[in-house]
Amino acid sequence: MFTLIPSEDLTHTQIIEIVGRLDSDHAETLSEQADAALRAGRTHLIFDLSAVSFINSAGLRALVQTIKSAQAAGGSLTLVNPSESVRRALELVGLDSVLPIVYDARWNPLHPQLAPVARQMCVLA
Repeated sequence: MFTLIPSEDLTHTQIIEIVGRLDSDHAETLSEQADAALRAGRTHLIFDLSAVSFINSAGLRALVQTIKSAQAAGGSLTLVNPSESVRRALELVGLDSVLPIVYDARWNPLHPQLAPVARQMCVLA
């Protein structure tokens, strides 16, 4: 569970729990939050996608742009527990082999060992 984040990188990590629809109406909101985290020195991003009910091409594009931005900043993007609809979309376009995806039933972003990690919720109605 905690191998997602090397201990030396905890203070450079941001967990973003995404809730709702990651579509053309909301992808920019996620991109803005990811960019703000990167500007703040949180170069290792973890997107918890377990509560994403829908994703379309705009949402997929936001994920690709985010990983490129994170890597350019010397960091990374990891997707955790994508919902079934997100998993299918990632597989359909082949991004499941490009983006790091972790499935972990024990994942808990509020675990005490993750206390130094910045967290935020991105609610996309």
